[in-house]
Amino acid sequence: MPVYSRWVAVERKAGAQGLALFLAAAVSICLLAAAGSGCNSSASRPDDLAGGLEQRLRADIAFLADDQLEGRGTPSRGLDLAALYLASQLQASGAPAAISGSYLQRYSLGEYTPAEADVTVRVNGKLIAPSDYVFWNVAYDPGRGPISLPLVYAGDGIVAEDKNVDDLSALDLAGKAVVAKRGAPWPLNPDDVFGPDRAMGKLIGATVRGAGMLVYLSDELDQGDEAEAHFFHEMKAAGVCFLREPKVTHASGLNPVLVIRPAVFAQAMNKDIVQIEAGPLGAGIEVNIQAKVREGAASNVLAKIEGSDPALRAEWVVLSAHYDHIGAHDVAAGEDGIWNGADDNASGTAAVLELARRLARNPGKRSVLILLTSGEDRGILGSAFYAAEPLIPMDRVAAQINLDMIGRSEGSVQAIADGSTVLYDQTVRLGGSHGIEVIPDQQPTWRLVYLTDAYHFARANVPYVFFFTGTHPDYHQPSDTADKVRY
Repeated sequence: MPVYSRWVAVERKAGAQGLALFLAAAVSICLLAAAGSGCNSSASRPDDLAGGLEQRLRADIAFLADDQLEGRGTPSRGLDLAALYLASQLQASGAPAAISGSYLQRYSLGEYTPAEADVTVRVNGKLIAPSDYVFWNVAYDPGRGPISLPLVYAGDGIVAEDKNVDDLSALDLAGKAVVAKRGAPWPLNPDDVFGPDRAMGKLIGATVRGAGMLVYLSDELDQGDEAEAHFFHEMKAAGVCFLREPKVTHASGLNPVLVIRPAVFAQAMNKDIVQIEAGPLGAGIEVNIQAKVREGAASNVLAKIEGSDPALRAEWVVLSAHYDHIGAHDVAAGEDGIWNGADDNASGTAAVLELARRLARNPGKRSVLILLTSGEDRGILGSAFYAAEPLIPMDRVAAQINLDMIGRSEGSVQAIADGSTVLYDQTVRLGGSHGIEVIPDQQPTWRLVYLTDAYHFARANVPYVFFFTGTHPDYHQPSDTADKVRY
């Protein structure tokens, strides 16, 4: 999952540590086969873990998570080596290349380091001192010019259906910068970053409604004691990566965030903060980013497996996983500077490869597109490019099955399928019939779909299910290594 999701709370559940990596893969192949001739019982037999299957899973993850691939950052030499390995494995499986004889879908991107950039912020035409704000750029290409948007005030800016709260419903947010103050009508959880009453939740709510930025009024900035402030402290320094493709204006399910002191914002608006009412503010914000952009490129890896049914083969299932991770970093002497990403997401990638091997030998009735994406941990870039240049029109995709972090199960697998109730119910039923416990999203307030490759299919109204076995202390750490995967 993306680097900006590393601050999610880590929860561990007790339970059997039986079939782990194979759980999500087995449910996936059952789900795929359910559209065909039924689930092949050999897909989920415990004795299938012995011998060749486990050896293949171990070999795939060992290669992808090896130090020689330097954490598979986007873009990087290690990522390109991983792409070539995946293409060779798909070719060996017999799954045909998807793009005119090639398995690689190449795209261009740019990146810069915030510490080397010059950022100026003006609210209502007034220059804001750097000590009074924190700016976090999410996937915005400074080559597009300044971010210049009219301001709309949304009060708390909360959308929480379970509490019957929607501060955005009466506001036109398309193409606007939404101003929301820190806080809620209830006590905040100091350890929460992704709840609807926190900046990330308010950003998601605004982005979904067409807003181009969140202006977050908080005295904490990035120096407070709460997890949210720690999150912004890290994110403001994180490298910024973005697509440089004409068909994609913004890749992420999120937009840039400006955290600013409430008193400074009120002074720029010539109003007391308590006098500001919900609605357009009659003023704008401008953020100008001058940065030295490094050009790069990365690849998605794709194969097509045609279905066996003459009528249904025109319908497609997209089977996806991201194969990138967050790369290598400068660390003190003697420390591990390579983030190997065995669970995130060599595990999902290895499972998709195994499914491709099986489907190439025994196709279902519907056709299957194997989609292994890069750039997910830099802001779902690869899937954004695919969605802009789809090999299969989205209206011909019956479902997307996404595998992300499935290597550390403690006895169950989460099936996250917001808005795809029928698909979720079918998954639970198929899992149960093969002894696999499928459970619902265990962190619904995080709204993970906006942080994963499923986002670009969900926004195209494609039903999806995203398999996930949860976070752990090794998540987005150098300690996420191949020896800890529960094969």
